[in-house]
Amino acid sequence: MSRAIGMDVHRDFCEVAIVVEGQVRSAGQIETTPAALALFASSLAATDRVALEVTGNAAQIARIIEPHVAGVVVVSPHDTGISRARAKTDR
Repeated sequence: MSRAIGMDVHRDFCEVAIVVEGQVRSAGQIETTPAALALFASSLAATDRVALEVTGNAAQIARIIEPHVAGVVVVSPHDTGISRARAKTDR
């Protein structure tokens, strides 16, 4: 079963959401340290797909996660409609 993983990236942490069979659930926060990201990446399935927000550290995060999943996409908030949202929250 393929899952979609969304990551709202901040300097010190990422807020993670997982979609399985159309159901979205929060997976909480992970630190943006290489060790924490590597541990998170190792918990992902080879069929998972990950989308993360464009930020200064997005390329480094993508490099850590890419070997563990089917694909990683780095997207701009402008492409998702989030930048036009009235209320933006991490959740």
